Amino acid sequence: MLLRLSTGILMALLATGFATADDQKADKPFDQPISYYKQIRPIFQAHCQGCHQPAKARGDYVMTTFDRLLKGGSSGLEAIIPGNPDESNLVYMITPEDGKAQMPEGKKPLAESDIELIKRWIAEGAKDDTPANAVARYDLNHPPIYTRPPVVTSLDFSPDGKLLAVSGFHEVLLVDPKNGQLVARLIGLSERIQSLRFSPDGKSLAVSGGLPGRMGEVQIWDVAKRRLRLSVPVTYDTIYGISWSPDGSRVAFGCSDNTVRAIDVQTGDEVLFMGSHTDWVLDTEFSVDGSHLVSVGRDMTAKLTEVATQRFVDNITSITPGVLRGGIQSVARHPKRDEIVVGGSDGVVKVYRIHRLTKRVIGDDANLIRRMPPMRGRVFSVAVSRDGSRIAAGSSLDGAGELHI
Repeated sequence: MLLRLSTGILMALLATGFATADDQKADKPFDQPISYYKQIRPIFQAHCQGCHQPAKARGDYVMTTFDRLLKGGSSGLEAIIPGNPDESNLVYMITPEDGKAQMPEGKKPLAESDIELIKRWIAEGAKDDTPANAVARYDLNHPPIYTRPPVVTSLDFSPDGKLLAVSGFHEVLLVDPKNGQLVARLIGLSERIQSLRFSPDGKSLAVSGGLPGRMGEVQIWDVAKRRLRLSVPVTYDTIYGISWSPDGSRVAFGCSDNTVRAIDVQTGDEVLFMGSHTDWVLDTEFSVDGSHLVSVGRDMTAKLTEVATQRFVDNITSITPGVLRGGIQSVARHPKRDEIVVGGSDGVVKVYRIHRLTKRVIGDDANLIRRMPPMRGRVFSVAVSRDGSRIAAGSSLDGAGELHI
């Protein structure tokens, strides 16, 4: 029997532990006060804070700081009145009527168990039990302060070469590549940024990341206005390998639940879901015409999906047991041809054609075009120059790295 647990109930179980009947009788863990930090906050993170954070305060309502969470937004109504859930505007907004709720806007209503947890917490006084040593909240007025160099997981040049986007902690840094001067700090909800990519026209920046073990998030930023245009929560862990469709209408990304997904960048609606991987999906790349999507991951495969039908088509790489060693970390595409470059844990960069020309035979690696000289350690990143004449790959092992061109 499968039991689907809501976010709040799951966090409650994790917080209180799985007790025996005697333990429950003695300690009554479910009679304990509702914890904002452990039970209520995760619900807001997963369903609400994408649209109600300093970088994108819909209705002038911010839910990432406790004082503003209570206060409410432009409606003038108090969102949360401690001790009185029936008069709290937040409860009114999330309570469905005829199967629909005003919030989350355009999404399914919260689970009944989550709504009941929120109402119980408010009835108990809506207390903030956030630990004093909890991670601080960051926004444009309270940016991260680095005491040591951050881990840089991703960077990308704008199509005109005038901006370099660099991943940081809770933010993306926009830098002038000519003089190294900081141009802007795009501070969002995700504390971990895993990948970022400028749109084909350079007007938008797509970011994938999240709150590890709690929430994945796709961010779409307006580059000129330095404004978060779209925030979409996805799964319950960070997400990886974001890429744009050639027409700039969609972004694809990989998830740690072994799925590949894509969303419409205007609405945030999911337009592709493929679940044929057997391990984390770490990178994605569209075909030249956008009709197909390539995804690579820890299951040692590069897979091809037809976008229109969301149908898994083929393993681009060999499926022979033992031929591939370790996961594939990165994929890049030739700018004009449906050929990809992949790199991963075996330290060998390979070039493949996307579409099969011969009948599949178990044991073949027929799509392989070229195998490059081995590199030290694992290959974490590959790229193709914009004219298609060069391939770059970076690897590392035990603190030492290599760059091959």
